[in-house]
Amino acid sequence: MTEQSKSNNHGGARPGAGRKTKYEKTVVMRVPEKYQEVIKALISHLDNTAYIDGHYIKGEVSDPVFLRSLEDNAQNIAFSTQPILKK
Repeated sequence: MTEQSKSNNHGGARPGAGRKTKYEKTVVMRVPEKYQEVIKALISHLDNTAYIDGHYIKGEVSDPVFLRSLEDNAQNIAFSTQPILKK
């Protein structure tokens, strides 16, 4: 078999290939490395509280996440999700 008679159906990029995201649209963002775990915790908290609606008046607060600020101050960050109540 010669090189010309081989088909080019192997390898390379294909439309629709690759892992799909569970989010509508994603972006790439550069953040300080020390904030990486806090951002992951925020995304996790938002995913875990997606069900919150008017039946959950108090909402939900995440467990605190420890981090050091850019000035190296120790901090605990907690996220709070509360529904917007319609009147």
